[in-house]
Amino acid sequence: MHNQIDLTQGSVARHVWRMTPPMAVAFFAMMAFNLADTWFVSRLGTEPLAAMGFTFPIVMIIFSIAMGIGIGVSSCVSRAIGAQDQHRVKHLTTYSLLLTFLVMSILTVVGFPLLPKLLVVLGAKGQPLELATTYLLTWLIFVPLGALPMVGNNAIRATGDTLRPGIIMSVAAIVNVVLDPIFIFGWGPVPAMGVRGAALATGLSRLVTLAWSLWLLHFRCHLLTTKWTGWRDLFSAWGSVLHIALPSAATNMLMPLSMGVVTKFIAGYGAAAVAATAAGQRIEQFTYLLPMAMGSTLVPIIGQNWGAGRIDRVREVWVTTNWYGVAYGVLCLLLAVPLARPLAGWFSTDPYITHLIARYLLIVLSGSILLHAAVHTGFAFNAIRRPFNASGLLIIRSAVLIIPLTWLGGHWFGLLGVYAGMGISSGLSGLIAMLWFSRVIRREVALPPPKQRVGTLQRPPKWFEPSKQAF
Repeated sequence: MHNQIDLTQGSVARHVWRMTPPMAVAFFAMMAFNLADTWFVSRLGTEPLAAMGFTFPIVMIIFSIAMGIGIGVSSCVSRAIGAQDQHRVKHLTTYSLLLTFLVMSILTVVGFPLLPKLLVVLGAKGQPLELATTYLLTWLIFVPLGALPMVGNNAIRATGDTLRPGIIMSVAAIVNVVLDPIFIFGWGPVPAMGVRGAALATGLSRLVTLAWSLWLLHFRCHLLTTKWTGWRDLFSAWGSVLHIALPSAATNMLMPLSMGVVTKFIAGYGAAAVAATAAGQRIEQFTYLLPMAMGSTLVPIIGQNWGAGRIDRVREVWVTTNWYGVAYGVLCLLLAVPLARPLAGWFSTDPYITHLIARYLLIVLSGSILLHAAVHTGFAFNAIRRPFNASGLLIIRSAVLIIPLTWLGGHWFGLLGVYAGMGISSGLSGLIAMLWFSRVIRREVALPPPKQRVGTLQRPPKWFEPSKQAF
């Protein structure tokens, strides 16, 4: 059995700092996919760059589903580890990979005929519509297999090992950066394929790491099993994961959907505005690298401690990561003042576009000071098996705050008002998250330890309950 790290002992701050660097590498690799594609495509001109902006919400919707399953796996596996149930760990991981492949295959089949219509709804037209459709039709082919390492990596992280998933995603990102210029601009016998080449490079780079990921899961981490225990156990394992994954995936999709609505608002200001926003979002993602990596460590750390009944350590790690997130948000905003315009120059030589990118970064990063607390709290809620609380936070941010505030901002102040609405909604969601989780933890402290409340905290609902034969 792969040595699983006991996160219920020792300093929680030390666990966070040990696990964060590999997670930061993994998030950097994930963001490098989008940034590399956007940067290379930006060399083709404003229209292709605008097309990438239209693809972003759809890509995020599909991978939000995979991420939801991954969060469900990480939550269930980490709590099973905390409860020292190794058989449950293996079956949850194995059956979740099968579930991921089936769900992503269905999305691929359904997505092909719907893509052009969805892009039109987002406001794409003319050449950006044609180019965005080309990119997505190519990219979608790789989704069923490309999503498997994402879910598998979450299972590995639940054991306290964040190094191997970081290496896997880093290799995929490096392969993508190497293949992007070859397929986009052509090299030797490879013809120039433009935006289709960007999608092809991304898909192939994910396939490169698929076999490696499965090998690690089975032979090194011992998280997979070849033992078939029947359909009842299969559906029971899926139910345990989906209890976390469904609300998580559903509400994760709300964010790209809401960003799709915002993209349609922005499209009314022209292709240059869409292109500038797309570039700004890619840069913004990198500023979220460290706090996102730190927040993602909350699922295995809190999950194991919750399974072991250590609520005191749950609260301690949540408070610690939130303080780090606020300090980091302030630092990013201060750095953006002198660096926003030079960074914008990497994506365009058009003075108007670079001006918009710089303004986007300064305005949106102002709200990110508290946004990291909202993200961390979402991870924490999923770790303690409260997925609907985590979903509530995303609903508040995406549906209640972002859409109305960006519409009002645009109505009153134009494009910069849209950006202001995005920043304000981020800050408000962070404040709400901190108040909400604090109230939940105070209530839990007043109740018996979680291990004495197995029926409500450790086990899934009755219709999810696995048989003893499998677990």
